[in-house]
Amino acid sequence: MDRNPTLAQWQLAQELRRLRGDRKFSEVVKAARTTGGSLARWETPGDRGSVPGPAAVERLLQIYGAEDQLERILALRKEARQPDRWQPYDLERSYRTYANIESQATSIESYQSQLIPGITQTEAYARAAIEATLHPTSDVNREIEVRLERQRVLSSKSPPEFWLIVTEGALSQQVGGAEVMAEQVEHLIDLSQEPNVTLQVLPFTAGAHVAIRIPAFVIMRIAQHGITTVYTEGQTASMFLTDQEDLDEYGTIFNRLRAASLDEGNPSREALKRIARYHRQRKD
Repeated sequence: MDRNPTLAQWQLAQELRRLRGDRKFSEVVKAARTTGGSLARWETPGDRGSVPGPAAVERLLQIYGAEDQLERILALRKEARQPDRWQPYDLERSYRTYANIESQATSIESYQSQLIPGITQTEAYARAAIEATLHPTSDVNREIEVRLERQRVLSSKSPPEFWLIVTEGALSQQVGGAEVMAEQVEHLIDLSQEPNVTLQVLPFTAGAHVAIRIPAFVIMRIAQHGITTVYTEGQTASMFLTDQEDLDEYGTIFNRLRAASLDEGNPSREALKRIARYHRQRKD
């Protein structure tokens, strides 16, 4: 298994919060001789969190009466500080966090209203989307390489259960031209027949729906570590949501989108075939 410091940091943050238990935050800050901001970041999983030093870990465990956990917690800390497979690509921090969680996920539920998600993009579609949205100084070829590397998870020995809901609008948008779109939609048809992939099309006829104001979101789970997060991406900021209230809310939204979409299997595949033919006809 690839080294995954993101996963280690996530586990470390959750463990430190669990070990604090019902102790008052302010009292722990004072006893640990640290700041509230530092303790908050140590207990925050994901790209907004940080890894405490070994001395800080030792002080916290003494406060919590959990000195017997020191070796295990320090091992997590050490792993969280290690380089990962994405280091050569110099990824932005939130994207790197996302890629690391995605690579270990046991289930991924993705809703996309504007773009085909990166994990299912053809190289031509990815190039057109990246060229349209990246900063002029960005390395397009590097970004494509990362995207294609991420896609390996769907064909790995233990692939995640992947459930994609994509809107008819995203499938119809002319990203890269008619030929590129035809090939992209045909690629989705092939993917939809994989045993670990479920694909639904949300048609125009669905009208107003529960996620009409939400461009996209992804729910990722790593079952063996008890990790669940909702990822939302914006133009200038991305967020990993972990509060149970947020997880419940987005879980409900995704279930309602399932009900509003065409059934998986033949109904959605027939819609994909119709859209692919439309792009082929425009090409001709």
